[in-house]
Amino acid sequence: MSETEHGYSPDVGGGSEEAKRAGDLAFRPEAAGEPGPGRKPSAEEESGVTAGESLTRGGEELAKQEQEPGRDQVGVKGKTDRPHGRSTLEDSTGIAPEGPIDEESPSLPAGDQGG
Repeated sequence: MSETEHGYSPDVGGGSEEAKRAGDLAFRPEAAGEPGPGRKPSAEEESGVTAGESLTRGGEELAKQEQEPGRDQVGVKGKTDRPHGRSTLEDSTGIAPEGPIDEESPSLPAGDQGG
């Protein structure tokens, strides 16, 4: 490979003067022309939404209403009463997960537990 080549494309950066000029002209602001008509705003955009209104359910609300498979809800914590829980065997990504041999042992997720 010669000093003028780099990698497998020896012609990189070696375009014709006409191609370079066309590229320069294409990216000039005046080449863009006038902007198009734009889009029609939706009814919600026109009328607005009141402050604080949410159109979706938050995670805390979902946790109160639906039990997530593989999770046990333990309680709530903090001033916000956010629900918290722990993983069960159903939350494991392992094949045919098994519980601990000793019922007093913690239930650990699948994976390398060798340390």
